[in-house]
Amino acid sequence: MDSDDRGKLAIITTMLIDLLRDQSSEPVTEPVLTIEQLVTMAKAKIRARRRRQELFPGIQVADPAWDLLLELYINCAENRRISVTGLGLGANVPGATVLRWLAVFQESSLIVREPDPLDRRRIWVRLTDLGLERVAQGIAASQIPASATFNPSLAA
Repeated sequence: MDSDDRGKLAIITTMLIDLLRDQSSEPVTEPVLTIEQLVTMAKAKIRARRRRQELFPGIQVADPAWDLLLELYINCAENRRISVTGLGLGANVPGATVLRWLAVFQESSLIVREPDPLDRRRIWVRLTDLGLERVAQGIAASQIPASATFNPSLAA
């Protein structure tokens, strides 16, 4: 994802947040989040989930769908490609579970799977613009008031 794509993502994210925001006429001082802040928040969520897993060995205490989406978001935001296998390893989610969730995400237009032209055994996976927007909103919604906004000028 280059800076133009990040700028477009930022604009779309801002538009969606504006549509979802409470339509009250009272002026509100809104926190502004950058992509970097959202990535930091996503990484903190992953660390917290891993710590919970350490505290409860042998018991699945994570949400695999959200873990996969967070891992995809971080990789997209940091301009890294990730394979289906790498995604499962990074999110600590079993392969069959990864495949089931990726099918759901693809059906919902949240991800795109792309075959590797150099290795037919590998499939690259990435979030779509819609997927990026939704995950960014999900990260922000769990950390700050619903009135928060995303400033496109801070996305670069």
